[in-house]
Amino acid sequence: MGKESKIRKLRKEGLIAPVNKEHGIAKWVKILILVILIFALTLTGLGTWNYVERDVAAKVGKETIKKTDIQSQLDYYTQLYQQFGMDLNDPQYASTKKNVEDSILDSLVSESLLVQYAKEHNLKIDQDQYNKNMDEQIKSIIDKGIQDNGEQPFNDLVNARFGSMDAYKDYLKEVLQPYVERPLYQQAALDEQYKIIKITDDDVKNYWDSIWEVDAEHLLIEVSANATSKEKSDAKKLAEDIYKSILDEQGKQKESFNFADFTKKKAEDLNKEQATTGKEVAKYEALGYFEKGQMVKPFEDTCFDSKVKVGDILGPVETDFGYHIIHILGEKYTNEKYDEPAKVNVRLVLFKYTAGDQESEDNAKMSANSIAIQTKSGMSFVDAVKRFSEDETTKAKDGETGLFLQADKPELFAAAQNLSVGGIAGPIKTSDGYAVIQLIEKKAAVKASLENKDTYNKAKDDLTNTKQQEIKASFTETLKKQYGVRTTNPWRSLTAFINNRFGKQINSFVTWWNKVTGKTPTSLPIPSDGTETPSTPDQGGNNEPLPPVSGGS
Repeated sequence: MGKESKIRKLRKEGLIAPVNKEHGIAKWVKILILVILIFALTLTGLGTWNYVERDVAAKVGKETIKKTDIQSQLDYYTQLYQQFGMDLNDPQYASTKKNVEDSILDSLVSESLLVQYAKEHNLKIDQDQYNKNMDEQIKSIIDKGIQDNGEQPFNDLVNARFGSMDAYKDYLKEVLQPYVERPLYQQAALDEQYKIIKITDDDVKNYWDSIWEVDAEHLLIEVSANATSKEKSDAKKLAEDIYKSILDEQGKQKESFNFADFTKKKAEDLNKEQATTGKEVAKYEALGYFEKGQMVKPFEDTCFDSKVKVGDILGPVETDFGYHIIHILGEKYTNEKYDEPAKVNVRLVLFKYTAGDQESEDNAKMSANSIAIQTKSGMSFVDAVKRFSEDETTKAKDGETGLFLQADKPELFAAAQNLSVGGIAGPIKTSDGYAVIQLIEKKAAVKASLENKDTYNKAKDDLTNTKQQEIKASFTETLKKQYGVRTTNPWRSLTAFINNRFGKQINSFVTWWNKVTGKTPTSLPIPSDGTETPSTPDQGGNNEPLPPVSGGS
């Protein structure tokens, strides 16, 4: 009998104490501990990753795009939009700001991919253009330094720090090199792809007859970015039902059917039904005319399909925003943008008035009427301009406006159409005041033709540019797959998933726990995405030109 058999026999006879299995760890407990340990290590790893990449907007191949790169460009566009009365930091323009940020990121990603491709394939940049751009950058920096400090103090500062102006220029060349090279490497990569473009006469003719702009209105059944598959399916079914009801109603009402009225009412009813949730379910919008490239791709492809006609109701079309039912209101063909519209050139005497002040307006109208009578009776119009006009811009040019379109000055344009050269009209009420005009020149509208060499060449150039944009977009998508692009942070993706999927349950649990324990937590136990980590001044990755040497630094 073997040793183990003897032990089992003695244990059965009670001569040896049995093994106490209660002291062992159950297998399921071991597995649970292992799972918890792996989960904890994963969270720790992702949390560390999130901290390390807290200033990373995107990883593109071997390059990194920082949030500060995007912010520096966003600051520029914010100032630009402010000139048009739009503050991108105002919540009402949040979607516009998001679109600008996305556009900046897309541009930086595209540049990075093309630069990496060009370097990897040893493409040569245009050296003459490089030298020209470098000289312009250096001159700009030096001019700014002189402007800020004065010429002699700036030269003294440069000599003290670099020994000479030439040494300072050499320093700038070294520092600026990557900034000057990048756009040229990008262009070199694109030029290689553009070689395949061949434009024939038939291509130009087809382009000439293609749709340039579409006017449309639509009803959007909205779907949030984090919607579940069921929510998407329900939204699609709702859009399909509405589309069918639109066609049915159109069939009944025929020519009297009004898409806008019908869909506005639908949207209003749907949103009322969901009023308690605070969510907007449907939205009607009149979009006006738009070109290719202004709308998301599925929407654009539907509207610009060659089979689509004015009056068609299309859909539902799925995009990232939800499901669209589209009504085509109008089309403009490419050849129309080469037409020469009617223009007029007039001399102007303007009398301004204070808006809302009837006496001021009456006086301006009376003055304009007096000048109209006197100039028609023989007074020199130029003399009238110099003596009486309150428009300083045209006054400096003897009252001449220069050629303008109907859209520029509709009231003056309409009055000028009824005049012969030298004829006088007024008083004319405009947004600026009351005017008297004398017609100098009238140009009739001219329909464009490919028979005109200049027009043909312009159309060919525009078609070439269009094809270049298409090639760039396609090539960029290819490079994304080749080099890899990551614009998401795994930690933020995880925390967003937890918040979206389990946020309500976690909040409910916390509320229950507070009731049981009588405690009030300072924050919900939901993982932070790390976006509130205090930022530190960026030490690199900024594509802004170098500042000039200045005193005190």
